[in-house]
Amino acid sequence: MSRQRRRAGGGSSRRTPVPSGGGTRNIPMVPLLVIVGVAVVAALIGYLIWQQGKEPGTRFASAVKIEASEDPELPGVHVDLQGIYDACYGCDDGTTAPHVSRDVDYVADGNSNPPAGGPHWGSGGCGNDPEAAPRFCGPAPWGIYREPWAPETLIHNMEHGGAIVWYNTTDQSIIDDLEDLVKDIRGPVLLTPYLDMEDETIAVTTWARIDKFPVSEYSQDRVDDFLDVHNCRFNPEDLPDC
Repeated sequence: MSRQRRRAGGGSSRRTPVPSGGGTRNIPMVPLLVIVGVAVVAALIGYLIWQQGKEPGTRFASAVKIEASEDPELPGVHVDLQGIYDACYGCDDGTTAPHVSRDVDYVADGNSNPPAGGPHWGSGGCGNDPEAAPRFCGPAPWGIYREPWAPETLIHNMEHGGAIVWYNTTDQSIIDDLEDLVKDIRGPVLLTPYLDMEDETIAVTTWARIDKFPVSEYSQDRVDDFLDVHNCRFNPEDLPDC
């Protein structure tokens, strides 16, 4: 925006005369910008009030139904998180997804192994190195890892809509094949070793769902089918990775 220059002698400034008939009129830009700004702020405030006013039971209704679904036609097996933790996702009287700062014994809880939901870590960013990750961090960055993540971290990833592919095998050809598969998957997926399940076993989990099988039964199609149906199906926070 240009500034008017005044003569050093203090005389009045000169203005170019505006033709009286049909000339361009000066548009008062500052008042217009103020009006537009006020409207944007009001709309934002209204949206935030609307979001805060939504009941948790309404906001997470779809997630709660997915969490509870035992549909046998879907790939994998349902994990009854609501029965295990006597709660449901985002419910007022208790949640299946609390953030905790402690180790969790999912097997003792009655969860699947590896777990498919439940209490998890969420104290902050983890970085890309599982061995150097801060204690109680979560979620981990999506991708392929050759060092194991703590399951307490990865459950936070599942809460964010993604899938975890876990393996406990020494068969390098299987590991290579899993890495190739995950590289080609669009969407939030994480591949990690997991030595706390049976030897020569693979598992794929999303929130409240697991497909677990021996390496001898592995095929890319089997993992693909699970991911096609379940990846981002549970996404209560509507996160952009999905």
